[in-house]
This record gives sequence, C-alpha cells and structure tokens, in this order.
Amino acid sequence: MPEPPTVAEPDWRARLRGSRMGNVVVLGVTALAVVIGAWLVMRPGDQTGSAGESSAVSKVDVQAAASAPVVGQPAPGFTATALDGSQISLDELHGRPVWLVFMATWCTACRAEIPDVEAFHEQSGDDVAVIAVYVGESGSAVQPYAERLGLSFTQLPDEQTALAQAYGVLGVPAHYFVDPDGVVRETRVGVLSPDQIDQAVAKATA
Repeated sequence: MPEPPTVAEPDWRARLRGSRMGNVVVLGVTALAVVIGAWLVMRPGDQTGSAGESSAVSKVDVQAAASAPVVGQPAPGFTATALDGSQISLDELHGRPVWLVFMATWCTACRAEIPDVEAFHEQSGDDVAVIAVYVGESGSAVQPYAERLGLSFTQLPDEQTALAQAYGVLGVPAHYFVDPDGVVRETRVGVLSPDQIDQAVAKATA
C-alpha cells in the first residue's frame, strides 16, 4: 500500500524553526501566553486582601465617591427609605451597633455570604441593626431578590448610589461596623465568614 504523500513544511516555518531568532520568538510567545493566562486567572481588582479577606469583589459604578470612612471616625449620617417603606436614619439607630452591608443582587460573592448575614441577624435579633444597601438598584429589583432568599433584616435600595457615595464604596460586598455612638469600628471588603462577622461585631460592641 503506497505511503501517503508527505506535506512539505512551509519555507518560512522551517527557517524560523532552525534559526536562533526563531527560538527566541517561540520562547517569547510562550512566555507571553503564560503571563496572559496568569492575568486572566488573577485579574487586578478581582481579589482583595483587606483585613484578611481574599474573596472576589465586584466593582460598582459609583460616581464622585467620597473617601471611605476609617476606623475611629464618625460614620456618615443618612436617612433612606427601606424596602418596606419605613424611613431608616443612622441618628435614630444611635445606641445600637450597626452593620452596613453594601451589596448587589447580581453580585455572586454577595449571594454567597448572605445566608450567613441572615443567620447572624436571626441570632442577634434587635441587638445589632443589620442593614443591606443595594448599590445602584431600585426597590423593584431588590424586592423579589429579598423575598426569594427570605431575608428578614433591613433592605435599603440605593438606586442613586447616595449611600455608596457617602461611604466611598467602589466594590461589593463591603462592610462597615458602627458602634452605638456612631463611630466606625471595623471596615471589611469581601466575603466574611461567620467567625469574621462575630469578630467585627465584637469590635463594634466593645
């Protein structure tokens, strides 16, 4: 049986393979592919190391965001309408620790941690005011999300990003733990474990 005809390698490829410059080009292309692959896996901004977290953070479009309040400073005051139509004011929460969770219904990381947020709220009751702030989202977007997940803590749609601007939020989930006197005691970015939640709340209640 006759052997199949051999397909000759193009001259340009043969010359490239046999030259020193060709070897350099091949190595360079390989190295570039490795770098691009690593960048795709660990894109800048997709991971955060704030306060020990290493969970994915989703960027949010907040124009003219202020500088985020730091530990030891008063938390920015606000009055906003909750999902149930009630008015929520930081001043009126004076005397209770407050946990502000900035999130979004489309945020995968937020969805991953929200069962732990709900579990903490059910355990603490009214001792700690747990408030979810949905950056850039309307009540009509938040309502079915909260109902589907059975969330019982306060839900604040922040369609105009007023709260996110005041707190300098550029990525979600983001957490601010405020003591009974209205002073920020802990800030965290990224998904929190139940232990991290307990530790942060303890700082706001010490």
